[in-house]
Amino acid sequence: MLSYRHGFHAGNHADVLKHLVLSLILRCLKKKDKPFCYIDTHSGAGGYSLESEYSVKTGEYHDGIEKIIANVQLREAVPEYFEVLDRLNAREKALKYYPGSPYIAASLMREQDSLELLELHPNEYENLKYNMHFAKNAHVHHRDAREGLNALLPPKIKRGLVLIDPSYELKTDYHDTVKMVKNAWSKFPNGIYAVWYPVLGKAIDESWNFTRDLAKIGAPGTLKAELCVREADPLRGMHGSGIVILNAPWGLDKELNEILPELLKNLKQDDHGKYVLNWLTEEK
Repeated sequence: MLSYRHGFHAGNHADVLKHLVLSLILRCLKKKDKPFCYIDTHSGAGGYSLESEYSVKTGEYHDGIEKIIANVQLREAVPEYFEVLDRLNAREKALKYYPGSPYIAASLMREQDSLELLELHPNEYENLKYNMHFAKNAHVHHRDAREGLNALLPPKIKRGLVLIDPSYELKTDYHDTVKMVKNAWSKFPNGIYAVWYPVLGKAIDESWNFTRDLAKIGAPGTLKAELCVREADPLRGMHGSGIVILNAPWGLDKELNEILPELLKNLKQDDHGKYVLNWLTEEK
């Protein structure tokens, strides 16, 4: 959706979960010297000011990154994520900026690795090019996620991660995303796929059907991690989010089992907060 701007939501509880998982997967890929690729299908601007008009209007980061920025246990568990945040905000000596997925990935990847970043929104694409100018191994594409991913697969580098996180502003986004993942998996079965989704109010939530349909793709080692910070609204609002990881790296579940309870303790907004971590298909 060309109306969607992630600046409204930068640094919220969903971003925190998504980016911690991203950092852990990249850590796993870097255990081998061989290069890997990273493909981001909905890259956004790459980085965000928490003092922007968008961020100030919603203030969502106050219930997200602001609550865990000084958390010792999480910093010890996923130090690379916090190192990116610290470097980005070093001049300000305060939390003023929040990195998007492309910025985090580029900051954590090595020279031999490559990034392919897709963004369709014209303004966000220009911002992405500007924010990623430091990453010599990044290629920024002004193109649709589904068309672009299909064109990029299979990649020349035969190992890597594909991050897929649409806005889900249209109900058809769920069906289209499952089709996109299924097609991508058929072309690049060695890849790791991390698919983010929102958990919405009871009247419109599609998360259960969506994760079930992703599991039906049949990829080995499909892992689901979900964090809900408050009771579900009867109608609409997003009270949580999750990530389904196809071909999840070995040991990722154990790492997530350490950080999810701490995330919940710090980010929950009422006594109905909860997390879920389970295998949807058998571990490899």
